[in-house]
Amino acid sequence: MASEVSSTPPRTSRQIGVSLLLASVLGSTLGIVVAQFVDSLGVGLLAEFLGGDAVIYNNRVEFTSASDLAWGGGFVLCLIVGFICLFAYPTIRDQGVARLVFLWVVLHLLRQSMTQAIMLPFDEESSLALAYDTFDAPAGLDMVIAAGGGIGLLLVALSAAAAFLAFTPHRRMVANGRRRATLTLWLVVIPAVASAFLAIPFFLPDAESLVIRTLPYTPLMFLATLAAAPGTTTVEGPETERLTPLPLGLLLFTAVVLLFHVLVLQGGFDVDPRNWGR
Repeated sequence: MASEVSSTPPRTSRQIGVSLLLASVLGSTLGIVVAQFVDSLGVGLLAEFLGGDAVIYNNRVEFTSASDLAWGGGFVLCLIVGFICLFAYPTIRDQGVARLVFLWVVLHLLRQSMTQAIMLPFDEESSLALAYDTFDAPAGLDMVIAAGGGIGLLLVALSAAAAFLAFTPHRRMVANGRRRATLTLWLVVIPAVASAFLAIPFFLPDAESLVIRTLPYTPLMFLATLAAAPGTTTVEGPETERLTPLPLGLLLFTAVVLLFHVLVLQGGFDVDPRNWGR
């Protein structure tokens, strides 16, 4: 999936190429799906650790015989995995499709956890709120956690501008603030919006799900990325045009993940491997 280099004349900043745009859309879609799965897995693992039994579905997790503290497992696991991936991201040197997908996964993992922190004082039925209520916490701590989540999410979104602009096919596309904003619009904001719709089939049916109703809010953090793009001057881009091959492998992998959600996770997946096959 590595990018190829061409000596052909560079395209305008509004034409990043169908392949790169498609790769970004699919990368964001997978990021949403992976983040939700890690969230559910965290809840399930903590429920099992607390002596309960947990089953993961494509759009939720259910557990029995465990404290509501287990609902905080998703927040913790997304935060841990997100930061591990964030520190691992610089080790991926190639500015190809694999790095772009990895970036989207990192951002959605951090978004998943920090959004829960933000909503803690405002949604009593949220997973983190249910876990938080098991503690005898001092008054106002929930607002502190929410503020920390908001600041963290904003910093992540602003920092993402430079990471995304590094995928520019040519340095001409990041030559000034207007072009950097245009590139970010096509490479980040539009794929984020499109992926919010493309992720819906992964979480159907939605009768018992709280996932689909939150998908429209997914692209909001990337408005900060768009706002930061014009002032991001650290990215130069390649001198010769970098072409992204059509991401057929990524498209196939996304289809396989969708089939896994539809054929396996819709019926439930027991977290305890001792119960598999029963």
